[in-house]
Amino acid sequence: MEDQKKRVSPGKPTDQEEAAAIASRRIKEYTKHKEIMGLVAKKREMREQRRARRYVINRELLEINGAPAKGLKILDLSSNGARVELHFLPPFMTQISLKFILPEANKVFQVRGRVLWSKITPTRGRYEVGVQFYQNYWEIDQLLRNAPRQE
Repeated sequence: MEDQKKRVSPGKPTDQEEAAAIASRRIKEYTKHKEIMGLVAKKREMREQRRARRYVINRELLEINGAPAKGLKILDLSSNGARVELHFLPPFMTQISLKFILPEANKVFQVRGRVLWSKITPTRGRYEVGVQFYQNYWEIDQLLRNAPRQE
């Protein structure tokens, strides 16, 4: 009967030991994958935290970089940035100057910042561009916070 049992050479793992080692490696890989995905989720969550409240305003721009901005819009605005719709795609980190009116204050604002992101819109030939202002415009935040809501 003992002749029928498999003889294992010393130092070589049995099938059970090999299966256990494979299972252990897979568990470690799965755990590492979960940890990485958790870090990615945390990073995404951190990215979504904003320093200032955004206000959807959807208003026409008067000028962009000193040129008339007919048909171009500010989609949303905060004290430290804006999302604008343009007919051209400015390069990343390019300086940009925006001039617009806030009817809440009946005042013209001219702000300067840099392009942080851009993406194409479903409207042909239009781009959404994220601008970070060089300074905080707390007056904008105050005006929009106290303005009546549009519905």
